[in-house]
Amino acid sequence: MSDFEDQTRNHLSGEIAQAYRTLATISENLPIGITLPAPVGTELVLTDAIPAVRRAMILIEEQPLPEAPKDLYVNACCYWLSAVDVFTMLVVNGFHSARALSIARVLEDGDTARRELSTWLTDRWLEENDQ
Repeated sequence: MSDFEDQTRNHLSGEIAQAYRTLATISENLPIGITLPAPVGTELVLTDAIPAVRRAMILIEEQPLPEAPKDLYVNACCYWLSAVDVFTMLVVNGFHSARALSIARVLEDGDTARRELSTWLTDRWLEENDQ
């Protein structure tokens, strides 16, 4: 295995963990907070995180939110789950640059959804607390 492959795998793993932390923060700050399992030390426990994100995709429907932010939340969850799935293939089936690029692109799209949702939630909070 090359240094490039190891560095790429480590970088993508870190990006997946960061995306999860951001999703967890957003989840906690929804009108009805959804708690996602915290990482154990610096390690993200996927056997806990994956089912929790799947459950959160269902729980978002109970939120007192318009459809647009609910859709953004579901999209952010889907992108994260997709990145984890492709990363698993990268680890199990061997490194391939197409998989690595796919993970990076999915994470980028997920980041866009998380940013848009964060902006929407922040704007809503500012409106409610501007009185």
